[in-house]
Amino acid sequence: MSFTYTTLKTAVKDYIENSETTFVKHFPEYIRSTEERILKTVDLEIFRKNVTGTTTSGNQFLAVPEDYLASFSLSITNSSSKEFLLQKDVNYLQQYNPNPSTTGTPKYYALFDFENFVLAPTPDDNYSAELHYYYRPVSLTSSTTALTLSSVSGTFTTSDILTGGTSGATSDINAVNSSTQFTVIIPAIDFTVGETVTGSSSSATGVVVSTSVDTTKTWLSENAPNAMLYGTLIEAYTFMKGEPDVMKMYNDRFLEAISRLKDYAEARENSDAYRRGLPERKRT
Repeated sequence: MSFTYTTLKTAVKDYIENSETTFVKHFPEYIRSTEERILKTVDLEIFRKNVTGTTTSGNQFLAVPEDYLASFSLSITNSSSKEFLLQKDVNYLQQYNPNPSTTGTPKYYALFDFENFVLAPTPDDNYSAELHYYYRPVSLTSSTTALTLSSVSGTFTTSDILTGGTSGATSDINAVNSSTQFTVIIPAIDFTVGETVTGSSSSATGVVVSTSVDTTKTWLSENAPNAMLYGTLIEAYTFMKGEPDVMKMYNDRFLEAISRLKDYAEARENSDAYRRGLPERKRT
């Protein structure tokens, strides 16, 4: 079992037996909240990422990736040798190197603000840098579909937000593939074949002919489907202010799925059987 955004949305509506418009339009929030809970609860390798960059001579700052959450390591290449910098508090770096014009081979780094690391001492060369960090993967709710139109009047652009005249569905245009076909974020409420859609910026219009099948999956929706399903059910049923006994059932199933996911992530995924032996668990 695995889910796309569309099949997860359908499953939750079937479980809860609710297709009311206001309830459905919040589906992206239910799913993103579930992904956030898993992200902050389970230490999975898929939440780790490597990027490379280059320091600038005389500049004490190094840009932070947009999806950055926390560091595992930051290293620079100095004369073909990789050197790992020690992470410290910003105050420590300012005391260590109070004059930013003082340059040298960086030894320390700190998160200065949400856009920049600060290095100390200030780099005296353009060093190759490698950051290993904890990041937020792309959400399942960012899945896209190809929307095909007919009877197009005007020119749609990537700055447009499409609105369906009958369904009330809204979606951003990611790419204009042709004058009659666009790549759009899959909306919470589906566009209806035959309805007219309008672009928010261009005021262009067109009639929906078809949408492509949603085939996009994320690691979590493919490898942790129960956690995604029951987590989304919890968020959706909370919105509905549902019955406590049903909520408890969803929560118990979610915690069971999280427990199995943590076992995989923290007892199996991070272990090396050759060096550390097989994971040991208490017998019941």
